[in-house]
Amino acid sequence: MRTGTEGNGVIFAATGPEKYTQLAIRAARSLRRHNPELQIDLFTDNQCELSDFDRVHVLTDPWARSRIDAMRLSRFDRTLMLDSDVIVLADIGDIFQVLDRFDIALAHDQERNSENAQNAWKTVLPAAFPQFNGGVIAVRRSDAVQAMLGDWASAVRDHATGRDQQVLREILWHSALRVATLPAEFNVLDIDLLKDWSVKKTAPRIVHQPMFHEQFQRFAVDDPVAKRIGLWHASGLPGMLRADRDLARRAGRPVGELDGVFKRLKWVLGRLFR
Repeated sequence: MRTGTEGNGVIFAATGPEKYTQLAIRAARSLRRHNPELQIDLFTDNQCELSDFDRVHVLTDPWARSRIDAMRLSRFDRTLMLDSDVIVLADIGDIFQVLDRFDIALAHDQERNSENAQNAWKTVLPAAFPQFNGGVIAVRRSDAVQAMLGDWASAVRDHATGRDQQVLREILWHSALRVATLPAEFNVLDIDLLKDWSVKKTAPRIVHQPMFHEQFQRFAVDDPVAKRIGLWHASGLPGMLRADRDLARRAGRPVGELDGVFKRLKWVLGRLFR
């Protein structure tokens, strides 16, 4: 399946019902819209050829956490693994720059007071080293990272916890890997925060929402964010992205301004009557 490593790339793992593959396709399209230079691979348990991916790899032993296997089998030197229930809103290429210095990069779980986040696997750890979310993970290929991924997969399989994030937290705590914590805008789990996102905050890059598993009938396939937070709140996203100073700098353009009422109304009407 893997014949060497090749630069930077993004992978999705979609196994089981066809709807998960369709979710991965939608996520991959949003990624490619803003990051056309990145290669995108799909790991699946179905024999298929999908034009939205550069390569499709067939998993011979799929299970509930096949995304861990996919990271181990990735053909890339630096791999970004995304869950299928994400929508990418901007350029995320600087995640790979982080991997020039760190072994793994991921964001904290945003519901850190939930029972799942608080339950320990083997060791009670300090709250200052909280659970990470497993839906957006970047890794740099090395023997140490491969060993960590193998240990993670084995622990989740053997102990049947059903909660891979609890296991990952403790494995990273005990490891010597250099861990980079991504800011929340690279894994926006609390999507309702977008309703009050201000220009002083860096714009969201990746929205990660389990509700994206729903089938949206009224809106186009690439508008699940608008469906979730409403057209009016979603109409503010383009202005937020233009006002983001880092995105503007990396794109070589001036910093934009937030959209006024009339421009936002035009955006909403365009979505309603297209």
